[in-house]
Amino acid sequence: MSDTSGQNKAAINKFFIDGIGNADLGVIAALLSPDYQYNREPSSVKDNQDWVQGLHKSCPGLIMSIEQILAEDDLVGLRWRMDVPAHGDTPATYATATNIISMIGGQVVSNIQTPPSPSMTPVT
Repeated sequence: MSDTSGQNKAAINKFFIDGIGNADLGVIAALLSPDYQYNREPSSVKDNQDWVQGLHKSCPGLIMSIEQILAEDDLVGLRWRMDVPAHGDTPATYATATNIISMIGGQVVSNIQTPPSPSMTPVT
């Protein structure tokens, strides 16, 4: 694995665990390019920060984990899982998705996710 591959892999791990999972909005600002696109649509840093804040409001206590991650130069592929504990009358749930991320100069320029909007699945 090249140095670039290792650095990009670490950056994406930080983005998902700290940026999304721990709602560290500074990580999101640092790692998203001003030209960032999500599923081929422009998506601003502010829109992503607002989305993360909304995610934490609707899914209190969420925990992000990376199930698999690999990198080759400026491309990073990963499968992630988000677990949301039970709260009130809402049962525990989880969601998973797979992303292919393109990076330039240590910043994410493109993120293709499948499925685009993962469904929450009850934990049984």
